[in-house]
Amino acid sequence: MKSVYLETLGCAKNRVDSEIMLAALERGGYRFTADPAQAQVIVVNTCAFLTSATQESIDRLLELSDLKANGRLEKLVSAGCLSERYRATLLEELPEVDGLLGSSNFHEIPALLDDLYAGRDGAQARLLPKPHYAHYEGQERIQTTPAPYVYVKVAEGCSNMCSFCNIPSLRGYFSSRGVEAIVAEVRGHVARGIKEINLISQDTSSYGVDLKDGSDLERLLRALDRVDGEFWVRLFYAYPNTFGEGAIAALAGSRHVVPYLDMPFQHIADGVLKDMNRRITERQIRAKLERLRAALPALALRTTFIVGFPTESEDDFARLKAFVAEGWFDHVGVFAYSHEDNIQAKKFGDPVPARVKRLRRKALLAAQQRVSARRNAARVGQVLDVLVEGPSAETDLLLQGRAAFQGPEVDGLVLINEGTTTAGAFHRVEITEAHVYDLVGRVV
Repeated sequence: MKSVYLETLGCAKNRVDSEIMLAALERGGYRFTADPAQAQVIVVNTCAFLTSATQESIDRLLELSDLKANGRLEKLVSAGCLSERYRATLLEELPEVDGLLGSSNFHEIPALLDDLYAGRDGAQARLLPKPHYAHYEGQERIQTTPAPYVYVKVAEGCSNMCSFCNIPSLRGYFSSRGVEAIVAEVRGHVARGIKEINLISQDTSSYGVDLKDGSDLERLLRALDRVDGEFWVRLFYAYPNTFGEGAIAALAGSRHVVPYLDMPFQHIADGVLKDMNRRITERQIRAKLERLRAALPALALRTTFIVGFPTESEDDFARLKAFVAEGWFDHVGVFAYSHEDNIQAKKFGDPVPARVKRLRRKALLAAQQRVSARRNAARVGQVLDVLVEGPSAETDLLLQGRAAFQGPEVDGLVLINEGTTTAGAFHRVEITEAHVYDLVGRVV
């Protein structure tokens, strides 16, 4: 049995793909090691969404390739988005890499390795001409997230064609899994004790649009709500344009789906939104927010914005900063625009200086921090349901968990400094102290 070390770079969606690879490798007779120096095979599930992520992926592959001389390494494989972005040249420009696996056939990783070891002709790459996502209906996975939460991918790819994004070229067009397959997977996770299901895709709002069988996000959420057990369902990456009344109603009336929504808006200025090809206006964004607040008064909203887009003026940025200061959002992520060679926005060039991008990002985050500080201060004295994860990553003297308004890995935590709890369970926690991102509390 060959020992395999698998490393994941990039987003939570990549993590799901890595978990599929791990299960496939186990079925294929490979064993795992957490120490790359002890591995005979290393697989890096790469990210190439931005130039910075691309460089990180390349640097990590080169760093790990040194283990061919200093460790036990025999085969090094690049999987995922880097392989898709540079499929024609990657093996030539990175001869240290032995094999490529694309972004839609992760279940074929054992076959790729078998071919490499057998020296078969054409063995170096498994890159499908068009994504088909054959492995998505029945996803056998090996969990890599800390208990008690998992990510469940409901669709792959994207058809929105935002001008700053290269996902369609890296992941293909939007492709949904069936409702029954998702429900079966969630039921399995709940049966083995998982307490939080995080639904992810590139565009969760559009779930089912390609299936032509009546499936949509509302139907999926209502089906998941019928699963027995004590667990949360959380929604990530909800494209605003297509998040309709049915989904709002399902969210409002759910016993499992928490009042939390990650809805990336990217900007608020109409001219920038048009150039981003977001197909939404400031007036429509505000109408969507008003509708969500009316239907779900307790809703926690997360969003992301891009600063430094090529056509973003100082007035556009001022408008964005004022919008954030209005206090719509519990959590905000801010990204500086990255000029890429495979996006539609490359036609605008990259006129905003890097220094200006950094300053705008810092200013926008500061505006949201003031909002977050006020929101968290208002929670002092409240008693919340908290999903306790275990010891704090910072110190063993504290436990950490998350309330319904805190998503994993991207939002703040509830740090527990008093009381007895069980990891992987819900507990009632009184908030005693507030910070910009995190809360402190005691078990009651």
